[in-house]
Amino acid sequence: MGLLKSDKLARLEYLRWAGSNFWRASKQCPACGSQAPHLIRRKYLVTSLYECPSCQLRFRVPKERAEASAAYYSNESYQQGFTTTLPGQEELEKLLQTRFAGTEKDYAGYISVLRKFVPVGARLLDFGCSWGYGSWQMREAGFEVISYEIGRDRAQYARERLGCSIVQSLRSLEGKLDCFFSAHVIEHLPDPTIVFREAVRLLRQGGVFLCFCPNGNPERAKIDDHYDKAWGKVHPMYITPNFMRWACKEYGLVLAELSAGANLLSFELTTAAHVF
Repeated sequence: MGLLKSDKLARLEYLRWAGSNFWRASKQCPACGSQAPHLIRRKYLVTSLYECPSCQLRFRVPKERAEASAAYYSNESYQQGFTTTLPGQEELEKLLQTRFAGTEKDYAGYISVLRKFVPVGARLLDFGCSWGYGSWQMREAGFEVISYEIGRDRAQYARERLGCSIVQSLRSLEGKLDCFFSAHVIEHLPDPTIVFREAVRLLRQGGVFLCFCPNGNPERAKIDDHYDKAWGKVHPMYITPNFMRWACKEYGLVLAELSAGANLLSFELTTAAHVF
């Protein structure tokens, strides 16, 4: 009941913020800077989803400043269930014993995709690792994993409780990577091109950019009643396949795979690209 009350208060605070910023909010595309986005739909009267005609990114208006976004994800106000809740020691031991099998954070599917593009032993960055559940599983699968997380408490937990190799700043990372890995992070960023710029800077020649995120394919909106639930306070970006094509071309990545599973209208969008 306390969590439900907290969720309601957080939603009311979000709507209050959106209402006070809506009419003077910039509609400039956060990725390519286009000044002429198209209105797709409104939600709660004071929030809107726009699509950029240039790069095809879909994004929420009002937008937050980069500093405010970073502060939100760095502190305890960001709560996303299993993704952010730090398990107690007993619960953690059970999760490790089962290797997270049967939980929503089972990375078996991600690891199978990872193995398609890089060999076991490859050096990868888990960008936005939260409290380390994915980094731990990829390390157990035989990869050399470096982890980055903006939330201090989650990063500390990952380092101290799961033995993750945490870097506090990507600028401090030495040597090139074989893979830049990101699972459900890009849609949280105030500017989604951040991951592409960092990937190109950090990856070796032939290295792999591997990104998973909610599928913002406009075709989904026509048949999926839950489409609108994936953008809002926590997810200011809705990533479309065409945006991924644009961004890979813009930043010099060569697409190897762009899919949403067997069903092209499925929830998750998978992008794999190489640096050449």
